[in-house]
Parts: sequence; structure tokens; C-alpha cells
Amino acid sequence: MTGRVIASKAANFLVEDAKLRNNLTGPAFDLLDVSTKPVELVLATFRQHYGGLWVGGRVTLTETAISLAPNAVNRSVHQELNSIEVPLTMITSVDVEFGYLTKIVALGTPTHTVKFRCFGARGLADRIRAQLP
Repeated sequence: MTGRVIASKAANFLVEDAKLRNNLTGPAFDLLDVSTKPVELVLATFRQHYGGLWVGGRVTLTETAISLAPNAVNRSVHQELNSIEVPLTMITSVDVEFGYLTKIVALGTPTHTVKFRCFGARGLADRIRAQLP
């Protein structure tokens, strides 16, 4: 990430292909003699409804890009979970969508929509728009 940091805050971002590590729940559930099937069903429902899983982390806006980085807990429980960096020159739209507790910011690009949710989403969306070239 390059450039001066304009804003940074805790956020959840939507990861379409987020998957829990295979060995994460197994030993604990085996010890307790509990099936992992209910957990798998809940996660499948979330993926179907939201188009992925919401992953906790941090959103950072600089003069040149916006980055979404998973926190340590999420990096430890998910397979191959990487940070996302979107150059501001690639952002074609910044929309604020409904959310129950926090609003969702949707960043349109020519190929994808990157979504994250945080407190103060409207204000952050305004700051992103102000930075667009």
C-alpha cells in the first residue's frame, strides 16, 4: 500500500470463496463427540444468502488505493485468506447499501464489486469518492 493514509477502520469484508481450514473444528468437535454438520450447514446458508462470508479485518484508504486486510483471527481460521487492494483508478462507483447494524459500502470496478461493512460507512464512502481521480 502506498500513499498517505486518509482513513482506516475496523470492518468486515465479503469474501466470495472464503473457506474454513479443514482441521479447524475437527479435533474439538471429535473430543466433544459433536457433528460438524450444523456448522457446515450454517456456513453454506451464509454463503448462499450473502454470496460469500463476511470476514473481520481492517479497511484502509490511502491517496492511491483502498485495501481490505483480514485480522489475525480470520487469517488463522480461513484457508488462503489474503488482503485485497483496489487502486482508486479502478473504482467506477461507490454505493452505500442497507445493513442491519452497519451499512455496506459497495465499490464497483470493471470486473467485480468489492463490499465491506463498518460503522460510519456513509462518511467513509464520501471520503473514498473525494479521493477518486
